[in-house]
Amino acid sequence: MSISTSSSDSLEFDRSMPLFGYEADTNSSLEDYEGESDQETMAPPIKSKKKRSSSFVLPKLVKSQLQKVSGVFSSFMTPEKRMVRRIAELSRDKCTYFGCLVQDYVSFLQENKECHVSSTDMLQTIRQFMTQVKNYLSQSSELDPPIESLIPEDQIDVVLEKAMHKCILKPLKGHVEAMLKDFHMADGSWKQLKENLQLVRQRNPQELGVFAPTPDFVDVEKIKVKFMTMQKMYSPEKKVMLLLRVCKLIYTVMENNSGRMYGADDFLPVLTYVIAQCDMLELDTEIEYMMELLDPSLLHGEGGYYLTSAYGALSLIKNFQEEQAARLLSSETRDTLRQWHKRRTTNRTIPSVDDFQNYLRVAFQEVNSGCTGKTLLVRPYITTEDVCQICAEKFKVGDPEEYSLFLFVDETWQQLAEDTYPQKIKAELHSRPQPHIFHFVYKRIKNDPYGVIFQNGEEDLTTS
Repeated sequence: MSISTSSSDSLEFDRSMPLFGYEADTNSSLEDYEGESDQETMAPPIKSKKKRSSSFVLPKLVKSQLQKVSGVFSSFMTPEKRMVRRIAELSRDKCTYFGCLVQDYVSFLQENKECHVSSTDMLQTIRQFMTQVKNYLSQSSELDPPIESLIPEDQIDVVLEKAMHKCILKPLKGHVEAMLKDFHMADGSWKQLKENLQLVRQRNPQELGVFAPTPDFVDVEKIKVKFMTMQKMYSPEKKVMLLLRVCKLIYTVMENNSGRMYGADDFLPVLTYVIAQCDMLELDTEIEYMMELLDPSLLHGEGGYYLTSAYGALSLIKNFQEEQAARLLSSETRDTLRQWHKRRTTNRTIPSVDDFQNYLRVAFQEVNSGCTGKTLLVRPYITTEDVCQICAEKFKVGDPEEYSLFLFVDETWQQLAEDTYPQKIKAELHSRPQPHIFHFVYKRIKNDPYGVIFQNGEEDLTTS
């Protein structure tokens, strides 16, 4: 039997594009890509040597020269890295609008696993959030220095995209991986894929429609190592760069061992064979992660082409059937690819930043109870009374009439009236010239007087 594709039924993308157009970028920066994981790598601390008894003091001239050398090393950081680091720092500062937006969104996703109905729904929402936050930052005055003062105009979007990966995808990486696995275990797709991978591995290459030289055991192991490295990365762009290297290695093996050039129709069956030999269920979610989270501007080029090739190879494995020849990609797979390509590469209306700011972090009982706090979806015109009902359910409070929502700001506690709007209070506090550290706390009402107004003569925000 054969699952090769004919020239008229292969993936519908431009075949005239040059192979591996990312070559320069791949070779120049892969050391960064292969070292990236979901945790920052830090240099080991330098052990201090035992102090000598000598009281030798460096001359001032030597000290001055050392300080200059230190300044030179500090200046090695490129403007792009400086800006990405600055945005990452801002994303952790909840006194800023941007920091509050990112932290609340990340917390909400991590704490509310039931808020998405499918893996695609979850990844699409994250992609929309990243796109909208990029738009906000490009116009925001919170960045200091302004991004246009360090980055050329035609590179701003690229730098912001990298910053979004660090600010949003990095903290969510573990959560997203776990959720993708849960979705595919629940719908039975991984069970089917596992069975079919075993079935396909038992076939010889010719039965799979392979009529070109295939990577040997050593090359397959090298490819598997690259796939495992890919799993450690949180950036979809960097994952795609490694996928391109895998494809380059496969093409090199095909051409070096035959002395001839091969096209897409010959490549897809070989890629299918290689993926089956690697025997990694996780490649399914890796490809889905890249397809949904990659910057749309990169989907038109070679990255998008080989990404859809990998999707097609996995589709052939998923739909592999012993008893019948499956020479072509199924029409369902083709329709899915067309819909995906149209959805991901067509400009369309995306949610405004207001749609992503409707999250409210509420602590339970104490201000610093971060481990028991919850991030709630709270629209602008939901009242404190409604928020209290949500909190009672989330915190499993048996006597909700004895609890209320409090605002803690400037060392002052204040119980919020039932008809006030917490999101409006939050927005007002963020809009003030001087940042305020504040917390919403759902806690038991004590017998002592409450309803204390702000200190320093500030207005009472709890009035509706």
